[in-house]
Amino acid sequence: MKRLRSRVELLSQSEIEMIHNASLRLLERTGMRVPNRTVCRLAQALGAKVDEHDMIVRLPRAMMEELLEEVRRNPGEAGRKDDAVSRLTGNVSTQIFMVDQQAGTRRYGTMEDLRDGIALIQSLDNIPLANAVVVPHDVPEAVSDVLSYQNIYKYSRKDGGTYILTPGSARYIIEMARVMNRRVSFLFDTVSPLSFAENSLEIALIFRGHDLELTMTPMVMAGSTSPISIAGLLTLQNAEVLGSLFFIYAITGRIPRYVAAGHTNDVRHNMFCSFGSPNQALIGIGTAQMAAFYGLECGSNSGLTDSIRPDFQCGFEKALSAAFSMLAGTQAIGGQGLVGADQGMSFAQLVLDNEWIDAFNYVTRGIEVDEESIGLETIEEVGIGGNFLGEEHTVQYMRESSWPGTLFDRDSFDNLTARGTDLLQKADARARELIEQNRTDEPVVSPAIARTLDELAADAVKELVP
Repeated sequence: MKRLRSRVELLSQSEIEMIHNASLRLLERTGMRVPNRTVCRLAQALGAKVDEHDMIVRLPRAMMEELLEEVRRNPGEAGRKDDAVSRLTGNVSTQIFMVDQQAGTRRYGTMEDLRDGIALIQSLDNIPLANAVVVPHDVPEAVSDVLSYQNIYKYSRKDGGTYILTPGSARYIIEMARVMNRRVSFLFDTVSPLSFAENSLEIALIFRGHDLELTMTPMVMAGSTSPISIAGLLTLQNAEVLGSLFFIYAITGRIPRYVAAGHTNDVRHNMFCSFGSPNQALIGIGTAQMAAFYGLECGSNSGLTDSIRPDFQCGFEKALSAAFSMLAGTQAIGGQGLVGADQGMSFAQLVLDNEWIDAFNYVTRGIEVDEESIGLETIEEVGIGGNFLGEEHTVQYMRESSWPGTLFDRDSFDNLTARGTDLLQKADARARELIEQNRTDEPVVSPAIARTLDELAADAVKELVP
């Protein structure tokens, strides 16, 4: 068996069906607030019940069961492939603050930080998208998303983006993507519990007009925007996922992946949103099982931490939730490079996250077992009391049989003590080195495309900045 297989379960089949039935009851009886008449009409055309006065849309159980059965038959690209543990990659979630972990300080992000982030990500193999690391606060807020896309498209060889904030900026970003011959998507999120924002619905319709995709990541919070029990969270989260799936289908005709980002609030201490508690492992497993029930690929907010430093707590919390969630069938985890629970972005942490993801993937690739890899003849030739250092079999398999990590230390006590640098210092130095190597003021696109992007950005500033 070459790859690891996913086998971890939290929920029995009857418990999955109980959560499913409770979710459909919520959507049928309580419904979701959808303050946009066009979207309401699109939902009504598929059989939804619309209260036009309160802008509440209720989704009849029979209609949802029919849609979900069609999803299982024809999920498209969102369909679950098999139970092999997926190759893991990291994602960057745009933050408000930039953090210097060595100095123990943070500040609002700038466009320079965003450009440094683009440069750094070019060399991080396990971070495939050069998403904006921060919201740049030194540009007008009304066009910060447009200017972020402008810089990502001009200076990154990897695709990337950021959160699209307004209908006005959405139009310019879509046009920039068209110039780049790329497809951009919109994160069509709920406002928990059971609601959508007017702004998001307007943007979703703009994306519909350009035949572009909508994605989802409902983020219910146990103890504040959902019941505090994990069962209650999974139920409300599932209801919002199914509701989002329905509305995305009504708006675009497409089926999205089952992605959810549930967390718990620390109601015993400070009501802070927790990214790293053991509950994240439980939520990740449950989320994966519910996605599999509908035959869909899954993402959950796993591989995260509440620690603001890359210490033991940080590594343990990331590994705990990532390992359990991926072994349950999750294909994607939460944003990397984060300091604590969305407390800011750290380049050093992003470099470390790229490293641990590489180690994770080394394990999930599994091993090859055949006559060559066993090396029985070599074992017999070396015999009792010998060693294998000079054997051809060792030379042949040495690279694939050891993980080539470059940051994590493996050396003697004396050597490590003499060097005197800790992991944070090494990661920070590596980040600065990679930024310096990759940072350029020369666009990676043609002069004509760069000029068009600049013109679109300038037009957006004129139109959208008060």
